[in-house]
Amino acid sequence: MELKTLTATLVSVFLLIAGCTGKNIYTEKVNSQINVFGIKLLTDTDYKIINGVQAVEEPCLKGYERSFDALDITIGYGFNKKIRKITTRNHNTSMFEVSPGMTFEEGRQKIVAAGFTEYSPPYIFISNGYTLTVLADGDKRIFGLTIQPIDH
Repeated sequence: MELKTLTATLVSVFLLIAGCTGKNIYTEKVNSQINVFGIKLLTDTDYKIINGVQAVEEPCLKGYERSFDALDITIGYGFNKKIRKITTRNHNTSMFEVSPGMTFEEGRQKIVAAGFTEYSPPYIFISNGYTLTVLADGDKRIFGLTIQPIDH
């Protein structure tokens, strides 16, 4: 009987560790595809100034956001002080090789190639617990992108 209990406990611990590790590995993969002034999701870096631009902080339902208007970016923080959302409208930044200024169709192809699927067509994509929202204008040109984990 003790052998069965020990085996069940070891299997449970292994699955728990594997599940936690898998999420961290995917977070690293997502972060490696975010090219927005070095900002990374789910880190506790406290950005108040980026490239000499002072943030303006505003409260929101899930924590607070810091806007860097001169850089066209916004960082959302959770109550745990970790980065829960990144929004960019800056043409010199990218997420999954998609940059503001690109056509929606070109961006959609790159997003799908990166492993995302359309979640709420045509502008919200999902992959392994993350959503990537594309902000597009009437001419079907991307003017912004937002990435965030679903559970934050």
